[in-house]
Amino acid sequence: MPSMILLGVVALLSIAAAVPYPPPIRCGERAVQVRLPPAFDGGNSSRYWTPYPVGWYFKPWDMVFASNPANLALRNFQYDPTPVDPAQPRGLVNDLGSFQIPGNDTVFTTYGVDTPDPLYPAVLHYSGTGILTGAFSDYSVLAWGCDENKLPYYVNYATFTELTQTPAGIDILSTSVTGMDSKTLAEIKRKLKALGNAEISGMADGLQPMTNDGARDGQPRVDTCDELCKSNVNLLAVLG
Repeated sequence: MPSMILLGVVALLSIAAAVPYPPPIRCGERAVQVRLPPAFDGGNSSRYWTPYPVGWYFKPWDMVFASNPANLALRNFQYDPTPVDPAQPRGLVNDLGSFQIPGNDTVFTTYGVDTPDPLYPAVLHYSGTGILTGAFSDYSVLAWGCDENKLPYYVNYATFTELTQTPAGIDILSTSVTGMDSKTLAEIKRKLKALGNAEISGMADGLQPMTNDGARDGQPRVDTCDELCKSNVNLLAVLG
């Protein structure tokens, strides 16, 4: 009869073999992989696109490039997503952003809840809360990785939000307010345009630097959201 220790070792090895390791994260322009939003092509370009590992998305991000004029009008936009339930990193996401506007150093917050798509990885369905109840948008990560300086980044496509009349657009977020190196940025744009979709190509050409002027340097990030924050009432001063 095999010993209990041997059986235990065999069981552990079997479990380890059954648990997939996260994909290696390669950096720089050669590692850039892109796809179309799955809603554009039924997920065809996602077939050979590697999604990020579970939990990789939950970082303190700075928006460094955008094609959307509504986002480009903001200053010092920070994005701090976290799992609604820390024990369920594949579940609902706290969609928490904070920013300033020109001529005003007040930090405004915006909050909603993202529901992961049941079919496609790295696709989230946003629902606003409080005064933004009824605001919906679909987010698709088109590219992710790290640049030549080993700084994580991701490229996001967001659909039009009817309630706030926010246009569809592409954003690039980085863990550094200085953004990514020029070679990685150029390769992202090139590969997005090579996908052959007119809307995505136009947005890639229209990417412009966000205003990150240092006005939030030294301030703590807004990475939690209480009930007042979730009401989004502070946005009345911005939305009018």
